[in-house]
Amino acid sequence: MKMRQIQGTLLAVSMLAAPAVFAQETVASPAPAPSEAPPPVEAAAPAPVSTPEPVAAAPALDGRLAAVEIQAAGTQETVGAMQATLDGLKKIKISGFIQGRYEWHQDAMDGWSNTTAKAQPQNRFYVRHGYLGAKYEGKNAEYFMQIDANNNDGIVLKDAEATFVDTWTPFNLRLTLGQFKIPFGYEILQSDADRELPERSAVILGLFPGDRDRGLRLQGSYDIFRLRVALVNGASFGQKDPANYQGVTQNGYDPNGFKTVVGRLGVDLGFLAGGFSGMWGRTLDTVTLPVPTTPAIPASYLYYEQLRLGADVQGYVDVPAVGGLALKGEIIWARKKNLDYPVLGPADSCLDRQSLGWMLTAVQNIGPYLGVALRLDQYDPLLSGSLPGQCADDKTIPSSSQKEIANRDKDRVTRFGAALVVHGSANIKLTLSYEHPWEQEGAKKSDDVAVAQLQARF
Repeated sequence: MKMRQIQGTLLAVSMLAAPAVFAQETVASPAPAPSEAPPPVEAAAPAPVSTPEPVAAAPALDGRLAAVEIQAAGTQETVGAMQATLDGLKKIKISGFIQGRYEWHQDAMDGWSNTTAKAQPQNRFYVRHGYLGAKYEGKNAEYFMQIDANNNDGIVLKDAEATFVDTWTPFNLRLTLGQFKIPFGYEILQSDADRELPERSAVILGLFPGDRDRGLRLQGSYDIFRLRVALVNGASFGQKDPANYQGVTQNGYDPNGFKTVVGRLGVDLGFLAGGFSGMWGRTLDTVTLPVPTTPAIPASYLYYEQLRLGADVQGYVDVPAVGGLALKGEIIWARKKNLDYPVLGPADSCLDRQSLGWMLTAVQNIGPYLGVALRLDQYDPLLSGSLPGQCADDKTIPSSSQKEIANRDKDRVTRFGAALVVHGSANIKLTLSYEHPWEQEGAKKSDDVAVAQLQARF
């Protein structure tokens, strides 16, 4: 009975409280004034729509970022490959020079002479040298190749060097196999582009008709000392390119198996440099080649032992208010000794030769653009008194040698040359030169030479 009364009382209380609660909710949500912000219900309406958008866009954004990263990685790989290529190209050096020349010869002829083995000089324009070279310096390796295109020889191979470079010792060793300049003296090793007068001195042209050979070369340096030594075929001795026989040309190598040793030991103090050179070997000189249509006429050779000794020195000093002065000198003595050979029999002392040549050069720079060069040189192919007089009457030796022996007292030639050198820049040089020779004895020749040469290099 009491329980029912309690429940009735609670029900009555709840019914009385309901209108009050409803009235409070109605008062709490009055109509907004015209100047107030939009109702909260309308402002909150976009919330359910905007909430899922970031969740849906996240995968697409991640995909775009991944694509950008892939492209960036590819670009880095491309740049790395290009950098590696550029690093390789930096090790390659291309160089060269062209010498355009006009020569005037006092004894020039309008055409070719049929009375001499060599064509007579001509007054002409021509290309003396057209060098193009490529050099690659890699790790412990060096590649060098150079050709020369000119009017005298056509396109010829000058240098082809495969070199191993030492990077472990203090001696800067370099081992080369290929074709290179003969490491003898100073003037042979001097570049054609750097020479003060257009051509080399007479002793170099006489004893080294070819300034390059093929073989094995070792170079090294330590402190002030410089060493170059080579084992070569010996093609620079005598006839460099024997005549074509049955379609085969010797192509610049000595046909015998005995090799030649050549080298130079020098010092370099900067303002003063010099050295001693030596060359020793054996060679075959071709007197006559076999006649293909007449087998009865055999080949004839002269077998020689050759020795050459030389010394050179160069000094450099600055002349105040004028410019740099260079003084250079070189001397070479050569002996050519005939040896026994099966075809000709015992050696003949009348075929022996002794030669001597020297040169003195002075170069004075005048400011940054001008220079004057003077050179006095001499070459005696067969020294007077080195052979007995009866050798000129020996009919068993070649007629060409007999003539040489008969003229041994008048074969010495001394030349004086002067040149004006104009440097337009480091890449262009004009040389104007004049040379006058004096013969030892006999009829004086009119064989002065004037040269105008323009050289461009890169």
